[in-house]
Amino acid sequence: MNKNVEIDSQSVENKGAGSQRPDVLTTRQQQILERLAREGQLAVEPLAAHFSVTPQTIRRDLGALCERGLARRRHGGIKRPPGGHNLVHSQRSVMARSAKQKMAARVVDEIPDGASLALGIGTSVVAVAEALIARRGLRVITNNLQVAQVLSNHPDIGVQLAEGRLRPQDLDVVGSATVAFFTRHQVDIAVLGCGGLDAKGLLDFDPEEAAVSRALLDHAQRRILVVDASKWGRAAMCRIGTLNAVDLLVTDEPPHRADYRTALNAAGKHSLQVRFTT
Repeated sequence: MNKNVEIDSQSVENKGAGSQRPDVLTTRQQQILERLAREGQLAVEPLAAHFSVTPQTIRRDLGALCERGLARRRHGGIKRPPGGHNLVHSQRSVMARSAKQKMAARVVDEIPDGASLALGIGTSVVAVAEALIARRGLRVITNNLQVAQVLSNHPDIGVQLAEGRLRPQDLDVVGSATVAFFTRHQVDIAVLGCGGLDAKGLLDFDPEEAAVSRALLDHAQRRILVVDASKWGRAAMCRIGTLNAVDLLVTDEPPHRADYRTALNAAGKHSLQVRFTT
């Protein structure tokens, strides 16, 4: 047997029942994507050493991410896509999946039976909706179509969907009618995500997204932000509010930059609580 032949167990597993579905990432590709979200750019050789595979295997993984629009090619590796706009829902849904599930479970610990909820847009909020199967007697308002679909299968949760302008790629509705919908309600708990975080607070990619999130924050007794650590430093353009606009931040790990950690500590001295899942 040629000792230079590498057997990629993940590729073998994926080919066992036919070729890999184009919308599904391997475990290694997901881990590369999550690392890219944290670090901004990655090189082939260190990744090959980290995963104990050949550079050729890593190049195939990186090519798959670039084909999906999840990364951009650079000499010797990949980098994050340019800021200023968000990935579409199908692309975001594969990012940090395990982290989102852990965060969702932690958020649901904060939600009692019988509560009224406003659930915002984003894949992290969808993960929270999936975890709400553990609760009973909830009343939910949302502009997130996937949240509504998930909860439609739960017989003990009442769901009201906001009106507004449909964004098919994002699976949500936004606009002035959506803002007015949330303004007409007052709920116990609002759960939302955001496109980015910096030392000054919460950011999003689109003015309409930011306006809807502000409406959620303004009409809830308690406000929970659920985001993974890759959101720190993302170049989203629209300001939602300060870190103290939310009562609880649920995230997977602390930010890597010292100024972001300092901002979190400062917000914690006022009203912000932070829960890490790892």
